[in-house]
Amino acid sequence: MTFEFTSPRTLDEALRLWQPDARWYAGGTDLVPEIKSELAAPTRLINLKKIPDLNGIAETERGLRLGGLATLTELGAHPGIRQHYRALAESCDLAASPQLRNVATLGGNLNQDSRCAYYRGDFNCWLKGGAVCYMREGENREAAIFGYHDCVHVHPSDPASALLAFDAMLTLRSANGSRELSVGEFFRAPAGDDRRLNDRRPDEIITEIHLPKFSNSRSVYLKEMDRAAWGFALVSVAARLDFDGEKIADARLVLGGVAPTPWRVPEAERLLVGQTLSPDLAARAAEAAIQNAQPLSHNAYKIRLAKVLVKRAVLNV
Repeated sequence: MTFEFTSPRTLDEALRLWQPDARWYAGGTDLVPEIKSELAAPTRLINLKKIPDLNGIAETERGLRLGGLATLTELGAHPGIRQHYRALAESCDLAASPQLRNVATLGGNLNQDSRCAYYRGDFNCWLKGGAVCYMREGENREAAIFGYHDCVHVHPSDPASALLAFDAMLTLRSANGSRELSVGEFFRAPAGDDRRLNDRRPDEIITEIHLPKFSNSRSVYLKEMDRAAWGFALVSVAARLDFDGEKIADARLVLGGVAPTPWRVPEAERLLVGQTLSPDLAARAAEAAIQNAQPLSHNAYKIRLAKVLVKRAVLNV
């Protein structure tokens, strides 16, 4: 396979270089394997790593601005993130291996493709444009238990769940201008004629992510994997609780590894608001979090695992 490799120095130059069948290139931790396995066949790679505007972590009037090229290592080590957005730092610490975290960018992580073995393999599965989701009736141990339609894959990003817990906003830019989306609006469960995993258009770049300011907020990110480290989540939970004295003023509980998108559980969140934190309250929230689960033949264990993690997260924020 041959393709053109370009390294623009400005965002405007990069946007002008985009063409159909071009792909943005940053860390390359997802794109390079896709090219090798022929899942992707770009005619041009547009290297974004030399564009200063896409880097950096900075405080703003809105809260915290994260550049789309900020690496997972940088995010996990940042003192302000560790202090005020603990769940995000922990989600970055638990994503992939140290070597991958050193190069993997936040924008790329949010935009990564499905990790389903059928999709990555030789099967003409539904997500590739075929007629059958082979995971649904096949080896579905790692498949979704919530929110799936025609495809039962799960979204692989750890930081995505934490960003949703913090009500983060994304800025996307193309040659035609910029737009903002909440993290919740960005991700999609593929269904019907729409096989997209998110709302990013091919010519758009995730330029920055904005975290709002919080006061009296505490958070945590917990993750269970097949291996002790460096694996994708079987189940994870990002929990954020805001307090007014001893009472919980607001709550976010977001599950990972269980749905085609980061999965909020508003039933459990509503149960927490206005209450004083206790083991009994955490147990009831955990029970509420799994009520709408629809497991497949080999993944009912995720219900029990999610219940345990939600309870533990609520008690450890």
